[in-house]
Amino acid sequence: MRKNGKSRPRNAAEKRVRWTRVRAGGVFVLLALWLAVAGVRLVQLTLFSDTRVAAFSSRQGTGEIEVDLPRGMIYDNQFHELAVSIEMESVYLNPRVAGDPVAVAARLASVMATKGSREERALFRDLKRRIGKYRDKSFVWISRKAEPKVVAALRKSGIDGLGFVAESKRYYPKRDIAARLIGFCGIDNQGLYGLEYNYDAAIRPVASRFTVLRDALGRSLPMPEAFEIAEEAQPADLVLTLDERIQYITETALARQVAATGAKRGVAIVMDPYTGRIVAIGEQPKFNGNNFGAYSNQWWRSMAVSGVVEPGSTFKLITVAAALEEGLVAPDETIDCEMGRYQVGRHTFKEAKQKRYGLMTVQEVLEKSSNIGAIKIAERLGPDKLAEYLARFGFGEKTGVDLPGEATGLLRPVKKWSATSLPSISFGQEVGVTPLQLTSAVAAVANGGWLMRPRLALGFARGKTLVDEIKPQAIRRVISARTAAQLTGMMRTVVADGTGGAAKVEGFAVAGKTGTAQKIDPATGGYSEEKFLSSFAGFFPADRPRLVIVVMIDEPKGVSWGGAVAGPVFSEIADRAARILRIPTDRTEVYEIDWNRIAGGDAV
Repeated sequence: MRKNGKSRPRNAAEKRVRWTRVRAGGVFVLLALWLAVAGVRLVQLTLFSDTRVAAFSSRQGTGEIEVDLPRGMIYDNQFHELAVSIEMESVYLNPRVAGDPVAVAARLASVMATKGSREERALFRDLKRRIGKYRDKSFVWISRKAEPKVVAALRKSGIDGLGFVAESKRYYPKRDIAARLIGFCGIDNQGLYGLEYNYDAAIRPVASRFTVLRDALGRSLPMPEAFEIAEEAQPADLVLTLDERIQYITETALARQVAATGAKRGVAIVMDPYTGRIVAIGEQPKFNGNNFGAYSNQWWRSMAVSGVVEPGSTFKLITVAAALEEGLVAPDETIDCEMGRYQVGRHTFKEAKQKRYGLMTVQEVLEKSSNIGAIKIAERLGPDKLAEYLARFGFGEKTGVDLPGEATGLLRPVKKWSATSLPSISFGQEVGVTPLQLTSAVAAVANGGWLMRPRLALGFARGKTLVDEIKPQAIRRVISARTAAQLTGMMRTVVADGTGGAAKVEGFAVAGKTGTAQKIDPATGGYSEEKFLSSFAGFFPADRPRLVIVVMIDEPKGVSWGGAVAGPVFSEIADRAARILRIPTDRTEVYEIDWNRIAGGDAV
């Protein structure tokens, strides 16, 4: 039967045959189209360049991994190693081939930690989270710079997808020696604190990305040459002004006295007065950069540059220096010290420990450390002139030392001074300084009147050869050479006949000044009668200074006089440093001050 000129199938079998032919024709057409497209693409790939193909092929067989390269070494001024880079192995995983994240994390944790321990459970949770997060990726860190026993155990584990790569880790072979100065690095070898942070750009390698080969299953193949390539990219080494030997004796002497006096903390700074180069900075309590995470961040701070304290009587040096420079006093001029009590407005100032002094020369004011004598000298200067000299000596501003976290100290503008500010500041109250600021100021007296910028970096080296030295920098002249010589002579009598007797060094004339500063009691807001900062600041040999040494010991128990507590530390450091540096001793032990000669300008 026909309908519309077409014949219909007569039965079901004919229908199935016809439908089979239609489907076969469709498949043939689709196959022909696919072959045509493939043929065109084949011709394109054969006859024409396509960079995308090469890139894809490269990605299939390689991958990139970022590793830490060795940082530049840090040496002392004798090229003794203070910071080095050691080779460690890091472990990573390809989650795509590792299998179930939970199972893999459990196996890894059991290999890397003691079975059943809290550490294993914490590690399992962390690994499960990280592997699960990157399960569609081909890379995730398992352990950075792992301990050798952990690496060995993981190599034997047979876990699919594990890879191992050599990285660099920072290590401090002297442990706590100069630790707060050197600082430390993070897990990615970046400087986080101290000189490691300040000079990070100079001693940290730039390139850190390497190509890793992969097999057909996406597993990374070993790259033993990676660390060798890294060593070729080694940056310059940093050479410090520190002398490891003097650093050690400074820390040892300070630690012994802090322990003996039951003090809270302490700091000692040794500086070359002519260059501003820091030879040593010792601090207590100690700190170890190899395990910096075990300390609070407050523990990392260097008291030498970040600690702000009231200096006490060591500050009388600045008051007397200003008055000498202005010609307002002479060393042998007499001052009435009022028998220990002096009224300024409504406030009565007293001598320390109720001492009673009458008529004293300016030299004796410094020698016996008279508060009232310092007040009367400051009154001749007046607030504006005293503030001017404080600023000249660098107080109230950063020294510019190459350490992060330096404090400016506390020096209020004159317009904010009260009626008692001038007398208080004259003997070291109502003003805050850092130990390094005080050291720089004393160095200006020792070198003849120049304020130098303190430095810890001597320069950069290649192969233990200094190739880029950082030159000393003079900031400004603060007093004349004549004033410096006058003040030096007065400081010698402080040690020879006054409060600084414990700072004597056999064979050398020492110039110095003691300080015993009352600390503020937080409970009352006033000065404590029990808590003191004991200090000594000086230099030697007095007539040809080689080293300036400032010692501060915070809250010693029992005896708190600066001369008795800090003076012996100065003496020990100076004596042993003189032997190390072979500083010649004085030919005569008796020293008499000829003020007429100094006033006549012969002394320079």
